[in-house]
Amino acid sequence: MGKIRFSLAQIEAFASVCESGNLTRAAKRLGKDRTTVGELVEYLELDLGYALFDRHTRPLRLTDAGQRLYRQARLFLQEAETFCQLAEHIPQQVRQRVVLCYDAFTPRQFLSALSAALYQQGIALDLRMMERAEAEDLLADGAAHLGVYQALNRSISDRFKWRALGALEMAVYAREGFFPDACPIPLIALAAHTQLIPFSDLPDAMAKRLQISDRIRVINELPLLQAALSAGQGWAFLPTHFQAQQWPAVSRLDTELGQSGLTHPMVALWKPGADDELLRLIEQVQRIYREES
Repeated sequence: MGKIRFSLAQIEAFASVCESGNLTRAAKRLGKDRTTVGELVEYLELDLGYALFDRHTRPLRLTDAGQRLYRQARLFLQEAETFCQLAEHIPQQVRQRVVLCYDAFTPRQFLSALSAALYQQGIALDLRMMERAEAEDLLADGAAHLGVYQALNRSISDRFKWRALGALEMAVYAREGFFPDACPIPLIALAAHTQLIPFSDLPDAMAKRLQISDRIRVINELPLLQAALSAGQGWAFLPTHFQAQQWPAVSRLDTELGQSGLTHPMVALWKPGADDELLRLIEQVQRIYREES
């Protein structure tokens, strides 16, 4: 692109003089003094190398070249106005797309309800399933806005802010007949059999809650985990919202864990320094999670 030799202010002054008929009215229209407007037009003529007005007439009359340039100047100013409006709304447009990270255990009904609610508000929600460590990197880099994960029992973090959303109920599932008839099933029996885990990277805090057996198989794609569970290749500790008891040949098991201790908190994570708009969004995430629980 060639070097631009004149400014938007010069084009604006030229068009205003054309439409007002003299420098005084043009200056008043632009909120500038008469001398400034006159100099802008004169400098434009110098930059172009030809006269735009016949200064021997009153009111000022455009030269042939000036008439042709005026039509283009008016179109240019309309485009400039459109550009200004677009530039002013860029921050809003950026925030109209929200990136939320979640993992295999995050309730899908909640995510669907959140996506629908934000769609009605003109906000596109990008949903990206990944494990927490990867999500934390994206949040830290500003490539994601929110994460929804199980709490790691960190009351204070220098990397992220967090807010409790609600609870995640967990239960033990296995193929019918996988364990002896003992009821409730003792922990030693769970520890003696292969546990299927849908996480390749299990933080220590989550491992203490979710991993019972030393013999584990990592299957982080849900349909494959379902197939392995139905085939009796191990047992799994899964959220009850999966409704895994409806999978072929799979039952929910009563264990020594009982119901206490099977509920784990879920939290929303975000990078410190969030603006008011993101904080309002977090409140909406919290409300919808509780409504869908």
